[in-house]
Amino acid sequence: MKHKRNLLFYTLLIIFCLSSLVSIFAQGDALVYILDIRTEIGGGVGSYIMKGIQRAEAANADAIIFDVDTPGGRVDSAVKIIRLIQKTEIPTIAFVNRQAISAGAMISAACTQIVMTSGATIGDSEPVDSRGNEVSEKIVSYIRGTIRSTAERQDRNPDIAEAMVDKRLFLVRLANGDIIKLRPEEYLNEQDAGTQMEILCAKGELLNMTTRQALDYGFADTQAETISELLEQYQIVEVDLRYREDKNDAIFMALTREGIINKQEELSVNQVTPIKSLKNAQINRFAVTIADRIVFFITSPYISAFLLSLGGLGLFVEIRTPGFGIPGFLGIMFIGLFFGGHMLNQISSAWMPLIFVVGLALIVLEVFVIPGFGIAGILGLIMMFGSIFYVFFENTDDINMALLWLSVSVILTSVLAILATIFLPKSAPFQRFSLSTVMSTDLGYHSAGLEDFESFLGKTGVALTPLRPAGTAKIDNKRLDVVTVGDFIAQNTPVKVAEVEGSKISVETLEE
Repeated sequence: MKHKRNLLFYTLLIIFCLSSLVSIFAQGDALVYILDIRTEIGGGVGSYIMKGIQRAEAANADAIIFDVDTPGGRVDSAVKIIRLIQKTEIPTIAFVNRQAISAGAMISAACTQIVMTSGATIGDSEPVDSRGNEVSEKIVSYIRGTIRSTAERQDRNPDIAEAMVDKRLFLVRLANGDIIKLRPEEYLNEQDAGTQMEILCAKGELLNMTTRQALDYGFADTQAETISELLEQYQIVEVDLRYREDKNDAIFMALTREGIINKQEELSVNQVTPIKSLKNAQINRFAVTIADRIVFFITSPYISAFLLSLGGLGLFVEIRTPGFGIPGFLGIMFIGLFFGGHMLNQISSAWMPLIFVVGLALIVLEVFVIPGFGIAGILGLIMMFGSIFYVFFENTDDINMALLWLSVSVILTSVLAILATIFLPKSAPFQRFSLSTVMSTDLGYHSAGLEDFESFLGKTGVALTPLRPAGTAKIDNKRLDVVTVGDFIAQNTPVKVAEVEGSKISVETLEE
């Protein structure tokens, strides 16, 4: 039996070598795209990955290598990246170049191959909120299911993936070499039954594997110190799956020599055909551009809140001053950066900037055209704050954090507006555009005509316009600008002058 197994092994090895030689002479150099994941994972990284995969697909690349060195980041962004990796038909390789923690481990598990440098780590994918606190069981369950299905898709041990997320589990290796997860009660039952087990990760701990452990547990595929060393180990192979009931086509995979032999043993020799080697592949690194870095910077919640506050301050100063000038332009620019950065970040709806503009227009209409503050103003505030809240929610995927950053923006804008009201009129730039001469009565200036309005006290008339509270009334056959003493007065309502202070005439409804 052993002789037959050795004979089969050497036969497969000879076929593999002959196929490799044929592929080397028959095909040209391979094309490999390299995408960097070497920062905290957020929406901007997801946008960069999407563009990189699209570029690789357009160039008919033979493989995509993700150069991973990240402490993790937002889970929602990681899930979007995982979906992008799973959607592409190009073979993918995660090169864990030092660390793939949390969301980085999830993304690495989505690739068809995982290669790690010596001294690297992968794992520790427990979801936490922005302040590092544990999240609800509902979110843990979602992440656990996501990483499990991701591992299963690539024929990796899903129990190992779960142990990265849920620290309530035991991860043990049985005497036959199988690695399984056990809940605390299951572990106690196995102990009582005398089952021989090696604890790889105890309850209360999150699995975080070194390179040696990842290779030993079968979660990583091989080790390499550089991209060149990685490429030397891999071949692109065509795997014919037409004989499987659930498949009717062939796929391409990047496999090491050992991986090809294992795949040929799993299927059959004629179903696994080496196509070309990656050893002398043409490398195209999809660089993170300045525009990408700007998007990464702008979409940070701290910077987003600051941009929004500066934009609100600019609009506030512009409303307080006549005409349209630099403050208004800067305000529009900062708010445009806030919304534009998130639109480039593939926010799910591009209507938010328009909703914000419509809300702002309603506020301006309420302030300058419609007296008082009514439905237009309330609706405008709802539209403005609603659009901002939506953007923060898309960026954080957390309602509480979205409310927090919205509150921070509002408070910061209010503080800046108060400071501007106090100090801006005293500043040198403002003095250049303002009139410094005081228009006092000593110099002949009068705020109103010299007419004595005291004579209208107690007289009656009718409201020519709605008084909310200001408007026009006809008193003693003369049109006068008046205000109400308190309540709203409808048009054509009889009124009586109740009080006169200089040129200010106050009226009230004339009771029959």
